[in-house]
Amino acid sequence: MQPLAALGNLCTASLLLTIDLIHSAIRGALLFAVDLIDVATGSGKNTGRKKLGWHEQRYATSPVFSDEGGYEALDSAATLATSTFPIGPEELIAKAKRVLAAEFGTKAGADPAALLSDDFQFVAPIVGPLSRAEFVRAFGSFKLKEAFPDLRDKSWFAVDPLEPNRVWFFSRAEATHTGTLHFGGRAIAATHKVVRSPPQAQSLLFDREGKVYTLTVGYCMDKRIGNTEGLGGVFAYLKAVGQPLPVKEGQRLYTPSVRFEALERLGKCAEALGYDPATRKRL
Repeated sequence: MQPLAALGNLCTASLLLTIDLIHSAIRGALLFAVDLIDVATGSGKNTGRKKLGWHEQRYATSPVFSDEGGYEALDSAATLATSTFPIGPEELIAKAKRVLAAEFGTKAGADPAALLSDDFQFVAPIVGPLSRAEFVRAFGSFKLKEAFPDLRDKSWFAVDPLEPNRVWFFSRAEATHTGTLHFGGRAIAATHKVVRSPPQAQSLLFDREGKVYTLTVGYCMDKRIGNTEGLGGVFAYLKAVGQPLPVKEGQRLYTPSVRFEALERLGKCAEALGYDPATRKRL
């Protein structure tokens, strides 16, 4: 039993919950005012809480399982064999690599319309969905290859057996900032810092004509790895070179709320009194 620690956790949890209550009340009132202005003026489309809907899944296979070793795992090859998508896995991966090599159509001499469908959407953890025109303008302006000439994604590829028109590519990018990075109208001069991104899950979804209709990037798989605090995509490069976006989404993958911390402290209070907060039984 640690009664003093229990009292401290209880007091601090109460203060954190009070902060959260005040913040929630003010936030709710201001967001209501924002919504009224949006209704009156037609503003706010595809921002924050009012994102456009993204594409629904277009293709799926029936899973085939294998229980070798006593574990019922998905049999990827057998599952893909049931696919009705007209482009096979090997050709699909080859197409994905061509899209990446052309930098999604932004590389000199490439045509975005030949690679990305008219209804293309870019979807990242924070940003998106962006249309083809919006994405091409944004991605083309970053000039990542000029800012990071030695950039290597170190990606490996696989077709999703359950969604056979989707190519997953997993990357652990590393690069040195030796050129000028452009972002948001800023020109960030070379810092010579090394960017080490965490492993990221990214994907390209293709239509029947072989064009990409959805690109997903920047989904961190292990925030402990690299020097971007779990950030992926362009956010990772900005963070690693010391120019992170001035918002919490651009600082690190996850920043706990005061409410979460308060609940943690209540759990610690229970532990200090000799109880397991998960089971409510004595430790």
